[in-house]
Amino acid sequence: MALDVRLLGPLEVRVDGGQVAVPRGNATTILALLLDDAGRAVPISGLVAAVYGDDLPLDPETQVQNTVGVLRRQLGAARGRIETVGRAYRFRITESELDTLRCKAKEHEARGLRREGQAEKAAAVLREALDEWRGPALADLPGRAAGAIGRRLDEYRLALLEQRIDADIDTGRAAGAVEELRQIIAAHDTRQRLVALLMRALHASGRTAEALEAYAALKERLADALGADPDRELVALHTAILRDRPAAPEAPPPAASAVPAMLPRATPRFTGRETEIRALDRFLMDAGAEAGLAAVTGMGGIGKTALAVRWAHRVAHRFPDGHLYFNLRGFDPAAPGATPEDVLGEALAALGAGPVPAGLDERAGLYRTILAQRRVLVLLDNARDAAHVRPLLLTAPGSFTIVTSRDRLVGLDMSEGAEVVHLGPMPEAESEALLARRIGPERAAAHRDAVARIAAACGRLPLALTLVGSWAAADPHLALGELAERLAGAANVLNVLVSTDFASDPRTVFDCSYQLLDERDALAFRLFGLHPGPDLTPAAMASLMGAPLADARAALEALAEINLVEPLPGGRYSIHDLLRAYAAECFEDEVPDTARRAAALRMLEHYLHAAVRARPGAIDPGRPAPGVRAEDPGPGWFEAEQRVLHGLLRTRAGFQADLRVWQLGRVLAERALDGAAAGDLLEAQSLALAAAERRGDALERLTCLGYMAIGHHRHGDRDAAEACAERAADLAARAGGPWPGALTAYLEALLGAARPRPAARRPGSARRGTAPGSGGPRTSPTGERETRAPGGPAGAMMGRMSEPIELCCLLRARPGREADLHAYEDRVLALVPEHGGLLVSRAIGDGADGQPHEVHTYRFPLQDDLDAYMADPRRTALTIERDRVVESTVLFPVRLA
Repeated sequence: MALDVRLLGPLEVRVDGGQVAVPRGNATTILALLLDDAGRAVPISGLVAAVYGDDLPLDPETQVQNTVGVLRRQLGAARGRIETVGRAYRFRITESELDTLRCKAKEHEARGLRREGQAEKAAAVLREALDEWRGPALADLPGRAAGAIGRRLDEYRLALLEQRIDADIDTGRAAGAVEELRQIIAAHDTRQRLVALLMRALHASGRTAEALEAYAALKERLADALGADPDRELVALHTAILRDRPAAPEAPPPAASAVPAMLPRATPRFTGRETEIRALDRFLMDAGAEAGLAAVTGMGGIGKTALAVRWAHRVAHRFPDGHLYFNLRGFDPAAPGATPEDVLGEALAALGAGPVPAGLDERAGLYRTILAQRRVLVLLDNARDAAHVRPLLLTAPGSFTIVTSRDRLVGLDMSEGAEVVHLGPMPEAESEALLARRIGPERAAAHRDAVARIAAACGRLPLALTLVGSWAAADPHLALGELAERLAGAANVLNVLVSTDFASDPRTVFDCSYQLLDERDALAFRLFGLHPGPDLTPAAMASLMGAPLADARAALEALAEINLVEPLPGGRYSIHDLLRAYAAECFEDEVPDTARRAAALRMLEHYLHAAVRARPGAIDPGRPAPGVRAEDPGPGWFEAEQRVLHGLLRTRAGFQADLRVWQLGRVLAERALDGAAAGDLLEAQSLALAAAERRGDALERLTCLGYMAIGHHRHGDRDAAEACAERAADLAARAGGPWPGALTAYLEALLGAARPRPAARRPGSARRGTAPGSGGPRTSPTGERETRAPGGPAGAMMGRMSEPIELCCLLRARPGREADLHAYEDRVLALVPEHGGLLVSRAIGDGADGQPHEVHTYRFPLQDDLDAYMADPRRTALTIERDRVVESTVLFPVRLA
């Protein structure tokens, strides 16, 4: 049975010469995923995540298994090539049967030929490898997963093309390479390796002036697009051409005594990080005669490589036997990561080792043998994890290895004793200094405020600061204040921070980490884009995910491992502002609308129920929605979650979510009346009012307006308070009923009491005196002294009050749970010591046979008022029903300001 599978172009599968009709859609995506990991097991969970994302069908694993069954049937005689390995699938295929494997084998062969000085044969082998391409890889397959594989394979083709052209130039085919290079550079105009090849080809063809022009053009493009300079190798080539030295063919392998000098160029504009540099200096000193090991970790774009290269050059003189540098490409989905075996092969070639052994262990042994007596510095950049670098670690006394990674490299710390420097966003002063270094100190000094706002909008992330600084440096007439406003005012700052160079574009840098996440961790990351921030607990993430707490905790720990989130004291997790913006994009792009709304509702319910537990008595939110995990708020919960809670009030996710927003605003209002600032009360209630208006609920709107009137009154804004009270009165008049009228009366009393005026006398009031706590100066909840009419707000109503003030009304009381009624009584009676007067509960109906009745509570400012009410023949008998229970909440337990 003959099998021929091709990914380098449109997907093709041939069995015994006949083309297999692979069904379009999920079947082709699963086949591409299995072939991309040819010979390795791919978990079913990974296939589910790649095929469906978060839009999961019913029983998605069964759907994948059914699709694999379809693939097997279509493969016919080759059906057995798709093997089941536990909860995973593996496509068993040989090098001769898959074009990507043939390419890699030919590349490996060409590298060996180049090391042996056979450039012409190497070029021929690389041509054979490139002939495998029939167009853009997987160009006919839609979807994110297939697209990521295709982009990575096409980047690999570009690297092979560079190797082939390099070999052509070395074998005298420079003239023919010029036009080809110009066409490629037109599509990749900041790729320095391609420009170096063009310069060599032009110079070798006698066109030296054009070679120098190509260098000048690239230098200008790099400055404009990246704010960067050409690398060291390109500068050296430029110098050689200026001196009119012929472009010599690639030198033969150096002798075993050669001293490698492979460190990349350090940026001359490096700024800050002095604390971290001193830490690395200390680690080097502490290592002494031992083999030292340090790691620099942090999120993408935080400046790990720049710091490591800067420090390596700083201490290079202490390593007379050489400096090795390798980019391991651990977080680069567009290109295959460098394996330890490949890196060791390159290291042995640089050290002049002669023939290179085939196996990993043999190469590692020879590598350490050669370096056993040498003091060498090795920089391993962009490692995937600890396992990625272990075979490359030095063991020779006096040597030192420094590793950079987005992974926290906990395993390297535990097992290898690595010293770890964790990079976070730059301090304010350093981030502003970095911008000043880019745009010039005079210009920065003249626009200090704009520079500070630009740094803040960039989240003090070096990648973003460098990008923005390069724009400003390239355009001296660019107004920094306008740039700051553009960044700060953007709905998504990533839409401003866009670069044509993938390596400098924040989205691309973040995508390198995101693409490596599994389904669970990717979901948790996306949900940070929904959460208002600045941080959250594992319980909150569990509610957002609708998952068990253990899963949420594991997902957060996994995200922290690769520095996508930051663990904080107390078990909380935060995320960088630019990463949050990227997560919000992923959430919007990849999560269906129904799933977004469900997650938003779970988030609201999580914090609402926690708030009610932290400040009981305001409302009864009922049972939480499925998937919401309980959280014990604990002391200081409101303070820790203040920004989150106010951010949640801006949630717009449908009718039910608007109800939860209003309820959360109600809890926050009660907390504000406990002593929080009036501004907090007004902000919360204005947002809750918007939710109530979207719902069209008059009583909810009335509640918000009542709280807002109290807030404006506390804030000293009488006009705004009266405006809210007037709107409330209009709603109350339309709604009718005792409670709206009572609230309106209370607001009238509150605002009337703010204006000192003589109190009207009621019969017997002089004999009885005023109620406890009434009259005279009084300290308000905000701490200010205020003058009230006798009896506080109620006393101001005495001259026109013919009925007692109904404070609250509880409906649908039923027998069976006396404790709930007692709790309600305690809530109402707690108003007496602060505000004076008499409180009486009145029951209507007897609750026989479980039928509902009403419990009304009244406040009588003075005993005279109660006596008059009791003497009224129209009154209903007053009693306190201790054998009834309240099933619904207090509609509005009025708190006197």
